[in-house]
Amino acid sequence: MSKTRQELELAMREVQSKMGEFYEKIGTREELTEDELKQEAKFNRVVNNLEREFRILNMNDDAAQREADKKADMKKVLREYMLGVANRRENREILLNPSGGNTTANIEASGAIALDIKQLIPTLHEGLGLPQGVRIVTGVTGNEVYPVSINDVKLEEVGEVIALNDQVVDFAKIDVQSKRVGASIPISRHAIANAAFDLMAFIQEKVTLATRIYLAEKIYTPASGLTGNKGPFAGQTPKQIVLDKNAYANILEAVAEFSDNGFYEGNVCISMSRKTEAYLKALPKVAGAAAGFVVENGLCAGYPYTVSHYVNTKLDDSKIVPDSDHEYLEIGYWEWFALQSHDTPSLIIDATSSDVAMKNIVRVVFNSFWSMTDLSVYINGGNPTGSPAAYPSTAFQLYEISRGTSSSSSY
Repeated sequence: MSKTRQELELAMREVQSKMGEFYEKIGTREELTEDELKQEAKFNRVVNNLEREFRILNMNDDAAQREADKKADMKKVLREYMLGVANRRENREILLNPSGGNTTANIEASGAIALDIKQLIPTLHEGLGLPQGVRIVTGVTGNEVYPVSINDVKLEEVGEVIALNDQVVDFAKIDVQSKRVGASIPISRHAIANAAFDLMAFIQEKVTLATRIYLAEKIYTPASGLTGNKGPFAGQTPKQIVLDKNAYANILEAVAEFSDNGFYEGNVCISMSRKTEAYLKALPKVAGAAAGFVVENGLCAGYPYTVSHYVNTKLDDSKIVPDSDHEYLEIGYWEWFALQSHDTPSLIIDATSSDVAMKNIVRVVFNSFWSMTDLSVYINGGNPTGSPAAYPSTAFQLYEISRGTSSSSSY
């Protein structure tokens, strides 16, 4: 573990004091004994190591100071740039990364903190965490095409000289369609001019939260009628699952049912509301036995799970709103869900629209492109010429919860 400067200075004083005592004891003798030579060499090694640690510490301090100065300068440059935009002296678009001949109107040159999509995903807000197994691919150029095998080959038992029948292996091509996703953030000119205002931190916080909410809403909601990007549960007809005294067995059987579609291994993750989680935390695995609870140690029936209030939502007037009439449980193999951020996100600084002068603001517009694709819709005989929306997901299933009494599994 690295020492602090104070600790290094104390250690150096101690070794110098011991060295002084050592040489005072030797006096003016020119010849040293073998033990004294070893002791002198040891002192020298300690001093050399301490001096080396001092050099490293000094370099780190210099680097930290340079970084702090750079950040301070960066914030100043961005603020001045935005003031220039407000006064119509500068370009109106700042890219998050240099692109082509654009070497000045970009985030790195203008001084803002680079807005990395991956940094927008981790969350401390309830309901916005993504399921375990979701892999976010960033910087995708264009729209990818996934070839998916939709049937299997069967072995035939024939005579030694009988010809085998040809079996065609069919593939479906799933086109990934990205959708524009953005936010408009008005900022007062007074705030831009205020030297104590951390402008980029403000913008990044707003964009971060907006991105988390967008992804969680789309991924978790079972709402029908969504347009654009949608998660694998949207519009599904739910199956029924009973969470009573047999809840533990019912959940295990619901997960096991996926094996009929060929899903034996993978990233299974269960999603539920906070209310359902609280109920299952107090529900014994086996009635009348000290076997633990359905949800315990961060697992639901032994599987990872996430909690989000977006699980129990519906569409109302084109908005995702709470659904107090239904309670759902979601189970999925999330490696079959492609979540991609396309191209390079950008910030547009708008100081020319008709309303910005009247409101004394500069509007920052964030633009990004996202796609969400359920890759399991063609598995097990899906029609390669049809629309993916016309075929059910095989890796994800929505369950409507009931808490009635049952004597056997009822999912």
